[in-house]
Amino acid sequence: MIHRLIAYSMILLGIGSTIYMGIEGIYGDRYEVPALSFDSFEKQMEASVSYIIIDVRTEKEIESNPAPWETTMNIPLLSLEERCVELNQYKGQPIMVVCPTGNRSRQGARILRLAGFEAYYLEYGIEKGTNLHG
Repeated sequence: MIHRLIAYSMILLGIGSTIYMGIEGIYGDRYEVPALSFDSFEKQMEASVSYIIIDVRTEKEIESNPAPWETTMNIPLLSLEERCVELNQYKGQPIMVVCPTGNRSRQGARILRLAGFEAYYLEYGIEKGTNLHG
């Protein structure tokens, strides 16, 4: 448990961009995590690509600034690994992971990819995208 807390602390501080805490220990990053720009993502949504959108911010962050998409699911980054089972029904569908800056969403997409999902993250986050467009 202490190893997991250390790993997550490093992720939140931006230090752990190349680590993943698994059941058997800490692993190096073997997967490139693909990103989409806000514009590309919006165009794909308009073209009826049905992404499952997961917001990895905390409840408090979401209350103060909700995501711009109605169908967004909230699973905080620190809970994502243990809640992957809830997402099994979405295997085979693209998943977009979002946060304000892209840092936590990159980590969330990495966790989901390691669990076998087709996950992407919003490059530079929703704050930059909504500031440019809204």
